[in-house]
Amino acid sequence: MKLFDIKGEEVVLNAQTLGIPAFKKLYERDKVKGKQQAFKEISYITFLCDNTTDNRYRGYGEDERERILKRDFIHDSDWEPDALVLKAIDAFRDLQKTPTSRLYEAALSGANKLAGYFQNISFDELDEDGRPINSAKELAQNLAAVGNIVKSLKQLEAVVRQEQQDATTARGGAVISEFEASNKAWT
Repeated sequence: MKLFDIKGEEVVLNAQTLGIPAFKKLYERDKVKGKQQAFKEISYITFLCDNTTDNRYRGYGEDERERILKRDFIHDSDWEPDALVLKAIDAFRDLQKTPTSRLYEAALSGANKLAGYFQNISFDELDEDGRPINSAKELAQNLAAVGNIVKSLKQLEAVVRQEQQDATTARGGAVISEFEASNKAWT
């Protein structure tokens, strides 16, 4: 989801951005002409949360990305997002979700739980009859299935990425602006 454009050296908000209540509040609380703080915070949020392929910060892990974005946009390494910024982050993330991306997130959550199972499995635990609760054979069967799980996760991730790319690209690779037809933007 593209919240703003860069025209020359000027940040121009798309009209749709201020239609999102959390972003409108960020914009309105900045009383300074030029709205520089609002643009800094919206830029921070965009590059933190946007998972489309044109986000140049996408390759960093979240903690590293936050540190770099504070440096590049906020220009204050001690700055911490306040309640309004956190609300806008949540809103942005929610607006990007599709049924496929929700399924992918759930699958990742399950995979993380499965990793915990493998990390914590014990062959010393016994049931009421004194038999081992976990067996090496059962573990080997579960491990054999992990390759298929990883393959499925990669396929699902590719579908989500393609969905995100399709949402921002037109035929011939042209990028679609939020309000291309009306070509209106808030400044």
